[in-house]
Amino acid sequence: MASDRFEKNPIHFLQYLALKGVCICVRLLPYRWAINVCQALMTPVRWVMHKRFARMQQDIARAFPEKSPQEVRQIAADSWRNMGTIMAEFIQLSAMRADEVKKRCRIVGIEKLRHAQGTTGSIIHIGHFTNWEAFGLVASAYGFEKAVLAQRIDNPYVDQEINRMRNVFSGVTLYSNHQDKPFFTCMRWLKQKKFLGILFDQNAVAGEMWFSFLGRTAAFAPITALLAIKRQVPVFPVNVTREKDGTLTCTVYDPLLPPTEYSLTSVRQFTKVLIGYYEKWLRENPSSWLWAHNRWKRENEGNAYLEKHPEERL
Repeated sequence: MASDRFEKNPIHFLQYLALKGVCICVRLLPYRWAINVCQALMTPVRWVMHKRFARMQQDIARAFPEKSPQEVRQIAADSWRNMGTIMAEFIQLSAMRADEVKKRCRIVGIEKLRHAQGTTGSIIHIGHFTNWEAFGLVASAYGFEKAVLAQRIDNPYVDQEINRMRNVFSGVTLYSNHQDKPFFTCMRWLKQKKFLGILFDQNAVAGEMWFSFLGRTAAFAPITALLAIKRQVPVFPVNVTREKDGTLTCTVYDPLLPPTEYSLTSVRQFTKVLIGYYEKWLRENPSSWLWAHNRWKRENEGNAYLEKHPEERL
Protein backbone atom coordinates (compact mmCIF):
# COMPACT_ATOMS: atom_id res chain seq x y z
CA MET A 1 0.00 0.00 0.00
CA ALA A 2 1.32 3.41 -0.93
CA SER A 3 2.25 5.68 1.93
CA ASP A 4 1.35 9.37 2.20
CA ARG A 5 4.94 10.14 1.23
CA PHE A 6 4.27 9.08 -2.38
CA GLU A 7 0.78 10.53 -2.84
CA LYS A 8 0.26 13.08 -5.62
CA ASN A 9 -0.35 16.73 -4.80
CA PRO A 10 -0.40 20.05 -6.74
CA ILE A 11 3.22 20.87 -5.84
CA HIS A 12 4.29 17.54 -7.29
CA PHE A 13 2.53 18.37 -10.56
CA LEU A 14 4.20 21.77 -10.78
CA GLN A 15 7.59 20.12 -10.23
CA TYR A 16 6.77 17.66 -12.99
CA LEU A 17 5.89 20.51 -15.38
CA ALA A 18 9.20 22.17 -14.52
CA LEU A 19 11.04 18.92 -15.33
CA LYS A 20 9.23 18.60 -18.66
CA GLY A 21 10.11 22.20 -19.48
CA VAL A 22 13.79 21.61 -18.73
CA CYS A 23 13.80 18.45 -20.86
CA ILE A 24 12.26 20.27 -23.82
CA CYS A 25 14.81 23.10 -23.59
CA VAL A 26 17.78 20.73 -23.23
CA ARG A 27 16.66 18.60 -26.20
CA LEU A 28 16.39 21.67 -28.42
CA LEU A 29 20.11 22.33 -27.97
CA PRO A 30 22.95 20.54 -29.77
CA TYR A 31 24.46 17.78 -27.64
CA ARG A 32 27.64 19.64 -26.64
CA TRP A 33 25.79 22.88 -26.02
CA ALA A 34 23.30 21.11 -23.78
CA ILE A 35 26.12 19.78 -21.63
CA ASN A 36 27.81 23.19 -21.38
CA VAL A 37 24.55 24.89 -20.38
CA CYS A 38 23.69 22.30 -17.73
CA GLN A 39 27.21 22.46 -16.31
CA ALA A 40 26.94 26.24 -16.06
CA LEU A 41 23.57 26.02 -14.33
CA MET A 42 25.12 23.91 -11.56
CA THR A 43 27.23 26.87 -10.35
CA PRO A 44 24.33 28.93 -8.91
CA VAL A 45 22.81 25.72 -7.52
CA ARG A 46 26.08 25.15 -5.68
CA TRP A 47 25.84 28.61 -4.13
CA VAL A 48 22.31 27.89 -2.93
CA MET A 49 23.31 24.48 -1.55
CA HIS A 50 26.58 25.72 -0.05
CA LYS A 51 26.22 23.56 3.07
CA ARG A 52 26.10 20.40 0.98
CA PHE A 53 29.10 21.53 -1.06
CA ALA A 54 31.00 22.20 2.18
CA ARG A 55 30.14 18.70 3.44
CA MET A 56 31.37 17.21 0.15
CA GLN A 57 34.73 18.87 0.69
CA GLN A 58 34.91 17.56 4.24
CA ASP A 59 34.19 14.01 3.04
CA ILE A 60 36.78 14.24 0.26
CA ALA A 61 39.41 15.63 2.63
CA ARG A 62 38.84 12.74 5.06
CA ALA A 63 38.99 10.18 2.25
CA PHE A 64 42.16 11.70 0.76
CA PRO A 65 44.13 13.31 3.61
CA GLU A 66 47.18 13.57 1.34
CA LYS A 67 45.44 16.08 -0.96
CA SER A 68 45.73 19.83 -0.53
CA PRO A 69 42.67 22.02 0.17
CA GLN A 70 42.88 23.27 -3.42
CA GLU A 71 42.83 19.70 -4.78
CA VAL A 72 39.92 18.81 -2.51
CA ARG A 73 37.92 21.80 -3.68
CA GLN A 74 38.65 20.98 -7.32
CA ILE A 75 37.45 17.38 -6.89
CA ALA A 76 34.26 18.66 -5.26
CA ALA A 77 33.70 21.24 -8.00
CA ASP A 78 34.27 18.67 -10.76
CA SER A 79 31.91 16.20 -9.07
CA TRP A 80 29.27 18.92 -8.73
CA ARG A 81 29.65 19.95 -12.38
CA ASN A 82 29.36 16.30 -13.40
CA MET A 83 25.77 16.32 -12.08
CA GLY A 84 24.95 18.87 -14.75
CA THR A 85 26.67 16.72 -17.36
CA ILE A 86 24.68 13.67 -16.26
CA MET A 87 21.42 15.59 -16.53
CA ALA A 88 22.17 16.82 -20.06
CA GLU A 89 23.42 13.43 -21.28
CA PHE A 90 20.47 11.54 -19.81
CA ILE A 91 17.88 13.93 -21.25
CA GLN A 92 19.52 13.90 -24.67
CA LEU A 93 20.24 10.16 -24.83
CA SER A 94 16.72 9.18 -23.76
CA ALA A 95 15.34 11.06 -26.78
CA MET A 96 17.69 9.43 -29.32
CA ARG A 97 17.26 6.38 -31.51
CA ALA A 98 19.07 3.23 -30.42
CA ASP A 99 21.72 3.58 -33.13
CA GLU A 100 22.42 7.15 -32.03
CA VAL A 101 22.85 6.08 -28.40
CA LYS A 102 25.38 3.47 -29.49
CA LYS A 103 27.46 6.21 -31.11
CA ARG A 104 27.52 8.23 -27.87
CA CYS A 105 28.06 5.24 -25.54
CA ARG A 106 30.03 2.05 -25.98
CA ILE A 107 30.26 -1.14 -23.99
CA VAL A 108 33.69 -2.70 -23.58
CA GLY A 109 33.29 -6.39 -22.81
CA ILE A 110 29.80 -6.66 -24.25
CA GLU A 111 30.50 -10.28 -25.23
CA LYS A 112 30.51 -11.19 -21.51
CA LEU A 113 26.94 -9.95 -21.17
CA ARG A 114 25.85 -11.69 -24.37
CA HIS A 115 27.15 -14.99 -23.03
CA ALA A 116 25.21 -14.56 -19.77
CA GLN A 117 21.96 -13.42 -21.40
CA GLY A 118 19.53 -16.31 -21.42
CA THR A 119 22.14 -18.61 -19.87
CA THR A 120 22.41 -17.58 -16.24
CA GLY A 121 21.25 -14.00 -16.10
CA SER A 122 23.31 -11.81 -13.83
CA ILE A 123 23.55 -8.85 -11.49
CA ILE A 124 25.15 -5.65 -12.77
CA HIS A 125 27.30 -4.15 -10.00
CA ILE A 126 27.37 -0.44 -10.83
CA GLY A 127 27.75 2.69 -8.75
CA HIS A 128 27.18 6.43 -8.98
CA PHE A 129 30.19 6.98 -11.24
CA THR A 130 30.33 9.36 -14.23
CA ASN A 131 26.90 8.52 -15.73
CA TRP A 132 25.37 5.29 -14.51
CA GLU A 133 22.06 5.95 -16.32
CA ALA A 134 23.86 5.86 -19.66
CA PHE A 135 24.78 2.21 -19.18
CA GLY A 136 21.14 1.25 -18.69
CA LEU A 137 20.17 3.09 -21.87
CA VAL A 138 22.90 1.64 -24.06
CA ALA A 139 22.38 -1.88 -22.66
CA SER A 140 18.72 -1.66 -23.64
CA ALA A 141 19.70 -0.25 -27.03
CA TYR A 142 21.70 -3.44 -27.59
CA GLY A 143 18.68 -5.57 -26.70
CA PHE A 144 19.56 -6.71 -23.16
CA GLU A 145 16.55 -7.30 -20.94
CA LYS A 146 17.26 -5.53 -17.68
CA ALA A 147 15.66 -4.23 -14.54
CA VAL A 148 17.11 -1.71 -12.13
CA LEU A 149 16.68 -1.70 -8.38
CA ALA A 150 16.21 1.93 -7.40
CA GLN A 151 14.79 4.13 -4.69
CA ARG A 152 11.44 5.62 -5.57
CA ILE A 153 11.31 9.41 -5.90
CA ASP A 154 8.83 11.05 -3.54
CA ASN A 155 7.15 12.93 -6.41
CA PRO A 156 5.14 10.25 -8.28
CA TYR A 157 4.84 12.33 -11.47
CA VAL A 158 8.59 12.88 -11.63
CA ASP A 159 9.28 9.27 -10.69
CA GLN A 160 7.10 8.04 -13.56
CA GLU A 161 8.77 10.38 -16.05
CA ILE A 162 12.30 9.43 -14.96
CA ASN A 163 11.42 5.75 -15.32
CA ARG A 164 9.91 6.36 -18.75
CA MET A 165 13.19 7.95 -19.84
CA ARG A 166 15.29 5.29 -18.12
CA ASN A 167 13.37 2.46 -19.81
CA VAL A 168 12.67 4.16 -23.14
CA PHE A 169 13.95 1.15 -25.12
CA SER A 170 13.06 -1.60 -22.66
CA GLY A 171 13.34 -2.50 -19.00
CA VAL A 172 11.55 -2.12 -15.70
CA THR A 173 12.28 -0.40 -12.40
CA LEU A 174 11.99 -2.30 -9.12
CA TYR A 175 11.80 -0.30 -5.92
CA SER A 176 13.93 -0.93 -2.87
CA ASN A 177 12.01 1.57 -0.71
CA HIS A 178 8.45 1.20 -1.96
CA GLN A 179 7.69 -2.34 -2.98
CA ASP A 180 6.35 -5.29 -1.09
CA LYS A 181 9.24 -7.69 -0.48
CA PRO A 182 11.65 -6.33 -3.14
CA PHE A 183 14.07 -9.20 -2.50
CA PHE A 184 11.60 -11.77 -3.84
CA THR A 185 10.68 -9.53 -6.78
CA CYS A 186 14.36 -9.44 -7.70
CA MET A 187 14.64 -13.21 -7.24
CA ARG A 188 11.77 -13.77 -9.68
CA TRP A 189 13.39 -11.46 -12.22
CA LEU A 190 16.75 -13.25 -12.01
CA LYS A 191 15.00 -16.61 -12.30
CA GLN A 192 14.07 -15.55 -15.84
CA LYS A 193 17.81 -15.35 -16.63
CA LYS A 194 17.74 -11.59 -17.16
CA PHE A 195 19.91 -8.74 -15.94
CA LEU A 196 19.38 -6.81 -12.72
CA GLY A 197 21.26 -3.58 -12.09
CA ILE A 198 21.93 -2.57 -8.48
CA LEU A 199 23.58 0.61 -7.20
CA PHE A 200 24.45 -0.18 -3.62
CA ASP A 201 26.85 2.68 -2.95
CA GLN A 202 24.00 4.61 -1.34
CA ASN A 203 23.47 4.91 2.39
CA ALA A 204 21.41 1.90 3.50
CA VAL A 205 18.41 2.81 5.59
CA ALA A 206 17.49 -0.73 6.65
CA GLY A 207 18.87 -4.25 6.63
CA GLU A 208 22.41 -2.93 6.74
CA MET A 209 25.83 -4.41 7.22
CA TRP A 210 28.66 -2.17 8.42
CA PHE A 211 31.91 -1.90 6.50
CA SER A 212 34.87 0.41 6.27
CA PHE A 213 34.55 2.51 3.10
CA LEU A 214 37.46 4.86 2.38
CA GLY A 215 38.49 4.52 6.01
CA ARG A 216 35.09 5.35 7.54
CA THR A 217 32.21 3.18 8.69
CA ALA A 218 29.32 3.06 6.22
CA ALA A 219 26.07 1.09 5.99
CA PHE A 220 25.74 -1.24 3.00
CA ALA A 221 22.68 -3.24 2.00
CA PRO A 222 23.66 -6.90 1.49
CA ILE A 223 21.05 -7.50 -1.23
CA THR A 224 23.56 -7.96 -4.08
CA ALA A 225 25.45 -10.67 -2.25
CA LEU A 226 22.24 -12.29 -0.99
CA LEU A 227 20.69 -12.47 -4.46
CA ALA A 228 23.88 -13.73 -6.10
CA ILE A 229 24.36 -16.49 -3.54
CA LYS A 230 20.70 -17.55 -3.38
CA ARG A 231 20.31 -17.64 -7.19
CA GLN A 232 23.95 -18.60 -7.91
CA VAL A 233 24.27 -15.97 -10.61
CA PRO A 234 27.44 -14.09 -11.55
CA VAL A 235 27.95 -10.43 -10.69
CA PHE A 236 29.42 -8.18 -13.39
CA PRO A 237 31.16 -5.05 -12.10
CA VAL A 238 30.56 -2.19 -14.56
CA ASN A 239 32.38 1.13 -14.45
CA VAL A 240 31.42 4.11 -16.63
CA THR A 241 34.04 6.63 -17.70
CA ARG A 242 33.94 9.63 -20.04
CA GLU A 243 36.48 10.06 -22.85
CA LYS A 244 37.91 13.43 -23.87
CA ASP A 245 35.55 13.60 -26.86
CA GLY A 246 32.55 13.03 -24.56
CA THR A 247 32.02 9.37 -25.46
CA LEU A 248 30.82 7.32 -22.50
CA THR A 249 32.67 4.03 -22.08
CA CYS A 250 31.00 1.31 -20.02
CA THR A 251 33.59 -1.29 -19.05
CA VAL A 252 32.26 -4.73 -18.10
CA TYR A 253 34.69 -6.55 -15.82
CA ASP A 254 35.03 -10.32 -15.60
CA PRO A 255 32.14 -11.90 -13.68
CA LEU A 256 32.43 -12.50 -9.96
CA LEU A 257 31.13 -15.91 -8.94
CA PRO A 258 29.40 -15.96 -5.55
CA PRO A 259 30.15 -18.45 -2.76
CA THR A 260 28.33 -21.73 -3.32
CA GLU A 261 26.98 -21.97 0.22
CA TYR A 262 24.91 -19.39 2.04
CA SER A 263 25.96 -18.05 5.42
CA LEU A 264 26.18 -14.63 7.02
CA THR A 265 29.95 -14.90 6.77
CA SER A 266 29.85 -15.60 3.03
CA VAL A 267 27.43 -12.70 2.51
CA ARG A 268 29.73 -10.34 4.40
CA GLN A 269 32.86 -11.51 2.62
CA PHE A 270 31.29 -11.24 -0.84
CA THR A 271 29.90 -7.80 -0.03
CA LYS A 272 33.39 -6.73 1.01
CA VAL A 273 34.73 -7.87 -2.37
CA LEU A 274 32.09 -5.78 -4.14
CA ILE A 275 32.92 -2.71 -2.06
CA GLY A 276 36.54 -3.12 -3.13
CA TYR A 277 35.61 -2.37 -6.74
CA TYR A 278 33.96 0.90 -5.73
CA GLU A 279 36.99 1.95 -3.70
CA LYS A 280 39.33 1.16 -6.59
CA TRP A 281 37.30 3.17 -9.12
CA LEU A 282 36.90 6.06 -6.70
CA ARG A 283 40.60 6.31 -5.95
CA GLU A 284 41.43 6.19 -9.66
CA ASN A 285 39.04 9.05 -10.47
CA PRO A 286 37.58 10.67 -7.33
CA SER A 287 35.76 13.48 -9.15
CA SER A 288 33.69 10.94 -11.13
CA TRP A 289 31.78 9.85 -8.02
CA LEU A 290 28.59 11.44 -6.67
CA TRP A 291 30.04 13.04 -3.54
CA ALA A 292 26.83 15.03 -3.04
CA HIS A 293 25.26 11.89 -1.60
CA ASN A 294 25.82 11.64 2.16
CA ARG A 295 27.44 8.22 2.15
CA TRP A 296 28.46 8.29 5.83
CA LYS A 297 25.17 9.57 7.21
CA ARG A 298 25.03 6.77 9.80
CA GLU A 299 28.72 6.59 10.62
CA ASN A 300 28.28 7.13 14.36
CA GLU A 301 25.56 4.49 14.53
CA GLY A 302 27.80 2.02 12.71
CA ASN A 303 30.78 2.72 14.96
CA ALA A 304 28.63 2.17 18.04
CA TYR A 305 27.35 -1.13 16.63
CA LEU A 306 30.83 -2.41 15.77
CA GLU A 307 32.06 -1.50 19.26
CA LYS A 308 29.51 -3.98 20.61
CA HIS A 309 30.11 -6.53 17.82
CA PRO A 310 33.84 -6.40 17.02
CA GLU A 311 33.65 -9.88 15.47
CA GLU A 312 31.81 -8.34 12.47
CA ARG A 313 34.68 -6.07 11.49
CA LEU A 314 36.26 -7.05 8.17
